[in-house]
Amino acid sequence: MIPTKKSRKLPLLLAVLILLFSVLFTGTVSAEATDEILDFSITVDVNEDGSLKMLYHIEWKVLDDSIGMLDWIDLGVPNSYHDSITPLSSTVDRISDNGSSLAIYLDRSYGENETVTVEFSMTQDHLYQIDKWLEGETVYTFTPAWFDGISVDSLTIRWNADKACGWQPDCMQENGYLVFSASLSPGDRYTMSVSYPNEAFLFSEDRQISEDPNEGWNDYGERDLGDTIADVIFGFVGLILFLGILAVPILVFCTFVKWIVQGLGFGSGKSTEKKIVRTKIEYYPTCPGCGGTREEGKDVCAYCGRDMIKSKVEVKENEIEKPENYSKAGTFRYGSSSDTYIRVNVVNVPVVVPKSTSYRSGGSSHHSSCASSCASSCACASSCACACACASSGRAGCSVKDFYRKELHETRISIDSKKAEKL
Repeated sequence: MIPTKKSRKLPLLLAVLILLFSVLFTGTVSAEATDEILDFSITVDVNEDGSLKMLYHIEWKVLDDSIGMLDWIDLGVPNSYHDSITPLSSTVDRISDNGSSLAIYLDRSYGENETVTVEFSMTQDHLYQIDKWLEGETVYTFTPAWFDGISVDSLTIRWNADKACGWQPDCMQENGYLVFSASLSPGDRYTMSVSYPNEAFLFSEDRQISEDPNEGWNDYGERDLGDTIADVIFGFVGLILFLGILAVPILVFCTFVKWIVQGLGFGSGKSTEKKIVRTKIEYYPTCPGCGGTREEGKDVCAYCGRDMIKSKVEVKENEIEKPENYSKAGTFRYGSSSDTYIRVNVVNVPVVVPKSTSYRSGGSSHHSSCASSCASSCACASSCACACACASSGRAGCSVKDFYRKELHETRISIDSKKAEKL
């Protein structure tokens, strides 16, 4: 029996009332961390059609189970254009696809001081823009899921460097991959981008980043309950903050005025220019630890793992011979020595220009079409192009933004059951 609309509203009403009373009578929501992400790694390979093969690895530690055991994880993904979601670790019981997020149900409940390792893969599409910064180049911009109430000790994005012509920010290169690394405090986000020649893969204009009209709606043509709850809670918390902290809107207003005065707001446009960063690297011919011979293209000893780099220094164009030979991304031998190389990184750096001459690739109309629903929920910057999870990620009870009670979780399960019955 499918519940009526009236009966489905009851869990939502109960959730809002519980949150309201908890805020009014306790004054604040506990800011004590309940979880810690020890490692969040994503390995990305570009398929021939421009879609991405993504492998996720997450090591999640429970610090406090007083708000409930860790049964499932809500993980934001770039958009709803993904398929082939495949669990790869025995800790994953099943994965429920909710459009802009995945509900990862675990094999059991995890309690205080326990760590669960989760791995899965999927194919992600609609994550690039043709001629975004420079005519003739297609750009992927990616912001992994962030966590409002949880710190990430180690975030690593390994992106296959094959055919790439530029990337930002600067990063290490290892075994044919660009390695972007960071550590994040609760609520922090990290964005990276990689550029390719337009002919590198089968890029298509109709598969660029675009608005998804079905995002946030269930199979019955109704607004997804989880998204509706999130919208209500965001609005309620936003109202409390607005009324209680008058300094915030004042600060925002002053910053906005300064932004316009400096020519960084609506009074200007943005373009980019390429910056070439050259690093001169000298290797030991043999390992100073075990004496083993260095393997070509390796920065560490293949036998004992010791660092084989003798010196590493950034050099300017006028400090090297024939700099024109070192203008493309990659690592190249330098001079007559077999142990000296020049490593070249090509980074796209934003350049502010007057609005009247704002950059358009060859007069074309390719630009970010960030969905309004995404912009309102994750406040994507224009450079982000909504290549981010439009809701932060978390688990039951870890923050106000991810405030899920038992009734709401059971409702999500009932929705999954209805989908299965429909199939």
